[in-house]
Amino acid sequence: MNLISGKEALIALANGEEVENWNGNVWWAVESNWQIGAFTKTDRKFRLKPRTITLNGIEVPAPFEPKEGEEVFYINDTNRSGYCIDEHQEHFNYNFGAWRTEEEIKQVVYALRKAFKEPQQ
Repeated sequence: MNLISGKEALIALANGEEVENWNGNVWWAVESNWQIGAFTKTDRKFRLKPRTITLNGIEVPAPFEPKEGEEVFYINDTNRSGYCIDEHQEHFNYNFGAWRTEEEIKQVVYALRKAFKEPQQ
């Protein structure tokens, strides 16, 4: 889970991004009418609303643009799992994107395998 601070949440809202707040059970959309004090409370949990794409009718997490040194997961068909993990280097090009977590890349690999599964004989 990629939590952000109240300050980051407020900046993200100002930049037009979708922000969510954890209410203890589910993530709720943060509306523009929230008072600034809500973002200064240290007990609140915020995140950017996860972006998704659809592969073969399956909604999966969208790839992200990693920064130098960030841990990334990426598609790699030479591994049995269908993906690799590495530390991002600026010169490296992920042909199909990079994902933040193993959970995310597993969803992507599943959708791709389902799309390209060989017909049963």
